[in-house]
Amino acid sequence: MCWSGEASAVLATVGITATVYIAKTGDSKELWIPLGYFSLMEVLQAAIYVFINDCGSPWNQALTHLGYVHIAFQPFFANMVTMYFVPEKVRRRIQRPVYVICGVATVLILAKMIPAASLGMCHVGTEGYCGPIACSFSGLWHIAWQLPLNGLLSGSVPFLFGFESGLHGYAYVLAVFLMPVIYGSWRFVGFHFLMGPFISYLTTNNPNEFIAVWCLYSIALCLAVIKSPVRRYLHVTSWLFYEQARARLRPAPPTMAAVNSEPDTTVTEGDAVGLGGSAAHSRNTQPSSI
Repeated sequence: MCWSGEASAVLATVGITATVYIAKTGDSKELWIPLGYFSLMEVLQAAIYVFINDCGSPWNQALTHLGYVHIAFQPFFANMVTMYFVPEKVRRRIQRPVYVICGVATVLILAKMIPAASLGMCHVGTEGYCGPIACSFSGLWHIAWQLPLNGLLSGSVPFLFGFESGLHGYAYVLAVFLMPVIYGSWRFVGFHFLMGPFISYLTTNNPNEFIAVWCLYSIALCLAVIKSPVRRYLHVTSWLFYEQARARLRPAPPTMAAVNSEPDTTVTEGDAVGLGGSAAHSRNTQPSSI
């Protein structure tokens, strides 16, 4: 199997056309905005094919950097579609802190680009997006990307499918996969994992190509979520944290102290006599009609 610039251009056109159509039909912006963003990645990849393997080209190097920056901001758009599948009340309560965490993840991913000798060097050949120079080149069947990233957390803990990663990979996974599971959208996370990193792993063993292939499948993932029957199976209405939130918001039953502190409205015999006398006096003071 071999991909091409023409194939990326066609897929980008399909993605952008679908984005415009879905937006005009009034579907949720949480669905068509991410589709549009991931379609831009295919536009970028189509442009990269014009300069692929020419590592001395400024255009090749600029587009390689731009691809990394696009990936750095993906947590915002991935969580946008992921939060679509949780109850609206939950989404309104969590979206601000979720986007704050996405911002932190973006900063951490971009931090791998800091050129500082004190930070070391990423692991060339085993760590995703890592290489001695900025370049987009041919992988097994698609684009492979490399940048001279620094060594922040490089190879510190095992990553997906035996690939190595650094701070950029851990920040991405925590923001795009772990956080959505915590706030309840576990069904979409499972579907995303199968249609994204898992199928990418099945189609390439090149750590530099793995990320570009994953981005390629992201458009198919978005289209499947928006315009296929699978969409209705991804909604989550019940989750552990939802039950805890309901328990906190549910009014507490009255305590014995609250019951005992209520004003005593019992009428005593004396009060009854007083009330009766007042009533009789009131009747006796009415003017006679005779």
